[in-house]
Amino acid sequence: MVNRHRSSSWRGAAVVAVLAIGLTGLGAGPAEAAGPQPLHHIGWDGEVPLIGTPYVGAELWMGAPGAFARCDRTEDAPDGYVMEWLSNGTPLPAERQQDSLKVLPEDRGNRLSFNVYPTSPEKDGCPKTPEDESQGIQLHSAETSPVSASNRAMGWTGRGNFELLGRTDDGELVLYPRTYPFRKNGWCFEGNCPGFEPSSWDEPRVVGTGWYVFNVVFSPGDFDGDGNNDILARDSVGDLYLYPGDGEGGWLERSVVGTGWNIFDSIVGPGDFDGDGINDVLARDRQGNLHLYPGNGEGGWLAPAQVGSGWQIFDKIVAPGDVAGDGGVDIYGRDSSGYLHEYPTDGQGNWKQPSVWGPGWAVMSEISGAGSYEHNLDVAVNGGHPQPGNNVIAINQDGDLLKYGGRFGTQQIGNGWDIFTSLI
Repeated sequence: MVNRHRSSSWRGAAVVAVLAIGLTGLGAGPAEAAGPQPLHHIGWDGEVPLIGTPYVGAELWMGAPGAFARCDRTEDAPDGYVMEWLSNGTPLPAERQQDSLKVLPEDRGNRLSFNVYPTSPEKDGCPKTPEDESQGIQLHSAETSPVSASNRAMGWTGRGNFELLGRTDDGELVLYPRTYPFRKNGWCFEGNCPGFEPSSWDEPRVVGTGWYVFNVVFSPGDFDGDGNNDILARDSVGDLYLYPGDGEGGWLERSVVGTGWNIFDSIVGPGDFDGDGINDVLARDRQGNLHLYPGNGEGGWLAPAQVGSGWQIFDKIVAPGDVAGDGGVDIYGRDSSGYLHEYPTDGQGNWKQPSVWGPGWAVMSEISGAGSYEHNLDVAVNGGHPQPGNNVIAINQDGDLLKYGGRFGTQQIGNGWDIFTSLI
């Protein structure tokens, strides 16, 4: 069920879906307020932006390398500074002291940050703060929030990328990896700061066959605690199977992690719903009650709890993760009139005020989420400020793949996607 041979049944349309990427804006994105940016985004208190997201599988970077352009270059500091990565205020081991920091499973629950030591802060143009102009000045970043398990937004190939996985009606799983080349220096306001080169789709490939035996297939993110995203799938008798991801777009040996799940008519993986850093599952029964099944971080479950009622009014429930960018996961429901309702959470398992996105969603054959198409990793985690969140994606009646939200608003990002019955 998980072989990787190529199939010709999807390739014609799939190539169109990969190559015909449109960037025509279908709506304006939200405006963002711009505050003062002293010292090339280094605060007057010496705070340097940290970019990245606090999830296992993400990569963290220092967000203002161009600010050190006038510092002395040395053999030990070729860019004019030395970085020191910290976990809960304690320096990480020497082997992890690189320009960027890959977030690992052992970082889960910790707060990551860094110090920066300019080579020559006494020189004009080399960063320093008014409070301390001495040699060896130490600058610092804010701490991330506690690191959570890898969620669906971290993708399938261990790179933290927006990557799609489509299931065809004949049961093939087709992976669409996406590459975001990082550039260390790029123009940003008064100086150079990091970002990403234009992204592109990698060659798609079949990563599974025979998946038509399942009536529900979704990703809970990393369910077994190894740092790689996984799949959960329910068969017709109600058995729930775990397909552990191998971090390269494939799957390890499956196992049964639940029985009796046929009492539910909708099951989704929201990520970390209750704020314990471990991914969870939400399931709706046929009476419209919504149940939380917390994961234990090792491929099992904690005690379930009911977290909602009245959800029978929705013909589709969608869990794209943190769309609002406020640290809590967001759940969506489409009603029979085609309205999409947003139910945000506070990051601790409690609901916030719901809202309605608008009508017109009845024409969508699929509504899903796979992280940030523009790639959240180039956004500062500065002082706990909210980040742009994940996108909602949908396939319309023409087979166009649409992306909603983000810096560029609504966009068509592909066509030919009506070959897929679901996006995972």
